[in-house]
Amino acid sequence: MDNPKLNPFEIPEILLLIGELLERSDLLNCIRVSKAFHRILISLIWRKITVGPKGDPDSKAVQKHKEYIEEITFDNYTFNDSFPEKYESLQRLQSIAYTWWCSWPTPIHLINQIKAHSSIITILHLTKHIEYPPEFWKVLLECTNLNHLEINRIDIDVGVDLFLQVCMRLRHLELDHITIHQFPINILSREHSEYIFPNIHTLRIDHVRITDPSYPYSNWYCLGMFVRSCPALCSLEIKGQSRDKEDFYKVALLQHPWTLNNLSDLCAYITIEDEDIAALLRRMTELKQLHLSTCKFGQFSLQELLADRQEVVDNGQLVRKTRLRRLCETVETLVFGIYNNNIGGQTILSNCPRLKTLDGFIITVSEIVDGAEWVCTGLTRLIIYLKADIDQETEEGMAKARITFRQLGKLTRLEYLMLTQGLWNRSRRTLDLRLRAGLNELANLKRLDWLRIIGDGCQRMQLEDAKWIVSNWPRIRGVNGVLNDEKETADLLKGFFESHNISIRQ
Repeated sequence: MDNPKLNPFEIPEILLLIGELLERSDLLNCIRVSKAFHRILISLIWRKITVGPKGDPDSKAVQKHKEYIEEITFDNYTFNDSFPEKYESLQRLQSIAYTWWCSWPTPIHLINQIKAHSSIITILHLTKHIEYPPEFWKVLLECTNLNHLEINRIDIDVGVDLFLQVCMRLRHLELDHITIHQFPINILSREHSEYIFPNIHTLRIDHVRITDPSYPYSNWYCLGMFVRSCPALCSLEIKGQSRDKEDFYKVALLQHPWTLNNLSDLCAYITIEDEDIAALLRRMTELKQLHLSTCKFGQFSLQELLADRQEVVDNGQLVRKTRLRRLCETVETLVFGIYNNNIGGQTILSNCPRLKTLDGFIITVSEIVDGAEWVCTGLTRLIIYLKADIDQETEEGMAKARITFRQLGKLTRLEYLMLTQGLWNRSRRTLDLRLRAGLNELANLKRLDWLRIIGDGCQRMQLEDAKWIVSNWPRIRGVNGVLNDEKETADLLKGFFESHNISIRQ
C-alpha cells in the first residue's frame, strides 16, 4: 500500500470487497476484463453453485474449480442411487441444500445421503414425491448444522416427538399442507418447558392440520401454542381454513404473558378486528412488516402505530414504557384489506419514513393538499384509491390536482403504482393522467414499471400524454385501465404504447 504506483484494482482484498457486492452476471463480465480480475474474482463465482434443470456443471469444470466450492444447492434435482461422484471430493464444501422437488429412487437413498453428509447439510425441502420412513426424523437429528427446513404435503404420523426435536434446532421452518398426528398434549400447557423452540426465527404455517386434538382444544389452538413456544420468533406467516381461526390469534398473539418479544413481521390471512390489531401493536417492540389483507385498519391501530409508549410486563404488572422508536418509524410494509375503514392513509405516508410498500387505503386529494409532506421517499409499491374529491375542470381543482401530482412525484423509487386500489367492478375517480392536470410533475418516476387506474372510466388521456410517459418513464412496461372512453382515441393510444412494448389492459 506504500507504493504510489500500485493499482488498487490489483489488490486482492479490495477486489474481493467489491466483488461481494456484485451480482453473478456482473462478476462474469468482470472476469473478462483482465487476468487479475479473473484470478481474484473466480472464487466468488464458484463459491456457491446451484445444480438442477437450469444448470449442472460438468465434471471437468468442477475439478478445475473444486478449491473454491463451499456451498451446493440441489434445486429440483433428480438423484440416482448415490450422491453425484463429482461432488464427493470437494474438500472445502461446507453446506448442502436440497430445495424444491428434489427426488430419490427410494427413501433409503435419501437417508444414506443424509447420513453421509450430516455435518454439512444446512437446508432441506421435503416434498410429497417421496415416502419418509419412521426413522427419517431420527436421521435428521444427526444433521448438526441443519437450520432451514421446509416440508410440503406430508403426513407426520409417527415420530412426532422426533420431528419436534428437529424443530428445536431450526432457525427457519415452513410447514405447507401438513397433517400432524398424535400432537403431544404437553405442548398445550403453559408450563411445557420440554417443548420450547428457542432458535426458530422464521415460521410459515400454511394449511397445517392437527388430527383429533385433545378436547377441548381446536386445531388452531394447538398451532397457536406452537407459535407461543418460539420465543426468538421474528417473522410469522399463517394461512389455512377459516374455522376456529380466532383461537389461533387469541392464543398466539393476544394471550398473556406475551412471549414473542422479537416479532417484527406478521403475515396472516385471518380476520382480526381493529381493537385486537391495536392490542398486538401495543406489545410489539419493532414493526417491519404487517400483512393483514383480510383485516381492517382503523383508528385504534393507527393510534398504536404512532404511539411513543408500548405495553410491557414489569414485576407481573402491565405497564406502559417509552419506546426507543415508534412503530411508524420502523415499519417497511403495510398491507390491509381493500374494505378497510378508510382511515390513516395520509397520516401513514407522512409519518413512516422507512415505508417501502403500502396497500389498502383510501386517500383524497383534499387530504393530501391540506396534510403534511410525505416522508416515505423510499416507497417502491403504492396501492391506494387516490380519490379525486375535486372538480378537475376548475382552476382551483386543477391546482389541487397538481399539488397531489407533485407529492407523488417525490416518490422517486416507485416501481408499482395503483391509484384505484384494484376494484374491478366499482367506479372509481382518480387524478386525470394528463399534462394539463399535472402529469409532468411525475417526471422523476424513472423506475416506474406498472401504472394501474382500473375502474376509472373518466380518463381523457391524449397522444401527447402517452408520448410524455414513454419519454420520461424509461422502465414502464404496462398501463392498466381505460385511458380514454372514445374508441378511436383509445385505439390510437393502445397502438402507440404497444409499439413501444408497453402492455395496455383494460
